[in-house]
Amino acid sequence: MTPQRLDAGPRGAAGLEAMAALSTGGKQKISFFKGDDAGTHIGSHTVHDFSGAAQSVGVVQTWNQCHEMLLTSDDNPNSIIVMDTEVGATKAELTMRRQQKNWKLQVDSILPQQKFEQYKSTKEFSLYGLGDGGKTVFFLNHDSRAGENVEEFVVRADSHKMYKGKFSFTCHAQTRGGYLVLGRTDGAVALYEVIMKDDTASCVIDGMPGPVTSIDVSADGSMIVWATPEFVFFTMPAEGNWAKERIGHQTPKPPVLRLDVRAGELASSSSDGAAKWKGVHFDAGTARDEVGLREREIVTYSGSKQVRWNVRGAAAAWAALGASDDAPATFYGVTQSVGGAVASHTTVKDDISVVQLADEVVQSLRF
Repeated sequence: MTPQRLDAGPRGAAGLEAMAALSTGGKQKISFFKGDDAGTHIGSHTVHDFSGAAQSVGVVQTWNQCHEMLLTSDDNPNSIIVMDTEVGATKAELTMRRQQKNWKLQVDSILPQQKFEQYKSTKEFSLYGLGDGGKTVFFLNHDSRAGENVEEFVVRADSHKMYKGKFSFTCHAQTRGGYLVLGRTDGAVALYEVIMKDDTASCVIDGMPGPVTSIDVSADGSMIVWATPEFVFFTMPAEGNWAKERIGHQTPKPPVLRLDVRAGELASSSSDGAAKWKGVHFDAGTARDEVGLREREIVTYSGSKQVRWNVRGAAAAWAALGASDDAPATFYGVTQSVGGAVASHTTVKDDISVVQLADEVVQSLRF
């Protein structure tokens, strides 16, 4: 599982500027950058736990219009740190344990329960997370107005699910309404309407070479895109694929379209086994609360190339695939060279892709 070490979001109530935060892992720092074309470095803070010990940083998740931030620590994987980004101070530390067996819970990744919730002005943290090497899915709600303290956060039995199957969960994404889609080590993608009430998924889209390395979903849940080390896939689930239905009335699984680029546009895959694709994201234009907004682009990177697929084109190719067995099973995107090999990236606002080009080099690219 690859932790989310780069995140970005609109800064302040007006949202006119973007800010990016980069975890530097064992260097025990968080570095901050403006969302301008140059990726101007704002500064950095050493990350401490509540006792003052410096921490190697795992996941970074901006929150509350970038005024606050949630971090996990590679040194203490059972905790979530709440940081004030303005002064770089640790406001709270949540030590996670399970209610029924008094077990610690190892935090692998965290994301807002509702897509783009972190862009709003709020003091409450409502999160989905993966833990225990992808074997546990949990829900967390914390009010940062509780004061500056160490809180032993007890995850109730009905707020987490432990999975004992042959597969593990590798990544997750949420819709604006809180539906959850999970990528798995076996290459499958699982859709959940109310994951804490039922162990089984509403729909499992399987048969793809795995593991799933990254996944994203449109804000309204109508489109899903995900990547494996070698491939990128796209589908458009029906509402019935998200919701559990009566036996005998199950909505058919949606067909799956492969996204790719034409031969010769990318360098050959790395011989050291590294993934060809560095994550995949929809643009973040639908973060704005306006009627009729729809994602326009799917963005990923391979080496020093940005790869984009037009969403309308992908949706049309997907519809044709479902209507005819003779329709092409692959939809091709466009490529553009960037300033170096991309290590990780995320999208923010309408048309900005924030990329990490080296250990502490971050740039904002428009598409």
